[in-house]
Amino acid sequence: MKTAWFEAVHELKNLYPLTWLVCIAKVSRSGYYKWFKNKRTRMERKQNEQLLKEHIMAIHHSHPFYGYPRMTVALKKEGFHINHKRVYRLMKEMNIQSIIRKKRRYFGRQASVVHPNRLNRKFKTNQYNQLYVTDIRP
Repeated sequence: MKTAWFEAVHELKNLYPLTWLVCIAKVSRSGYYKWFKNKRTRMERKQNEQLLKEHIMAIHHSHPFYGYPRMTVALKKEGFHINHKRVYRLMKEMNIQSIIRKKRRYFGRQASVVHPNRLNRKFKTNQYNQLYVTDIRP
């Protein structure tokens, strides 16, 4: 809200005295000068934020199930030093939510290899060290 007033004061300062404009806009003179001084910083911050948003969107397209904690880790791997709260705020602004995956009970576990039954319960042999039997339970 105040930025709109500061912008109006800035546009009209060549036509009217600054004291009048500041009084009419009901903003402080020091506040106007602070706003004017930090203009470049705000623009740089906005550009950095835009760059971050592009990276977040790219990561989201390749990994749509990443929430803000994993997104923060992914951004840190890309070289951004960023807080998780900022990532959360940016993702909220962009309306990005993680896609919740179907929960798998045994995710990543491979089925055991079942070998054919070659002995058919004939455990006795004529020679030693001919048959070896074991029982492995998963």
